[in-house]
Amino acid sequence: MSKPGFSWPICHEAKAGKPGYKPYEECPAGMTAVSSRTDGDRLFLGRDDKDQCTKTVNQCSNRAAFRTQFGDKRENERKGVTIRGINQNNDNDVFNRDNGCMVQITQPRPRRADPYYFDIPNDKGVKQRAWFNLND
Repeated sequence: MSKPGFSWPICHEAKAGKPGYKPYEECPAGMTAVSSRTDGDRLFLGRDDKDQCTKTVNQCSNRAAFRTQFGDKRENERKGVTIRGINQNNDNDVFNRDNGCMVQITQPRPRRADPYYFDIPNDKGVKQRAWFNLND
């Protein structure tokens, strides 16, 4: 499959077409998918990989809950979570600021275990998605 000129075999009777590929799960509730790549990278790659999830929150509205979820810097680093103060010049240590409650939280978007799929119509013509993985 990795050789030049490979073409996925198509079963016209099943009306499945070529397989699709979606490497990422949806972002957690309240977060939006964004790309970590610059515009030049997206143009060079020819695609828009939204590989991160982000949201803006008011850390002052419930500091205890915010610190419970995001207060452990080592755990944030392990998970790839970044927290950036909004409209502030210094991005260091958002937990010890007296001013500015709004922060942007960014984390890696979850990857799918089975990133490839076929949309196969059932006997009523309604397409159902069948996910699979080529690495297993």
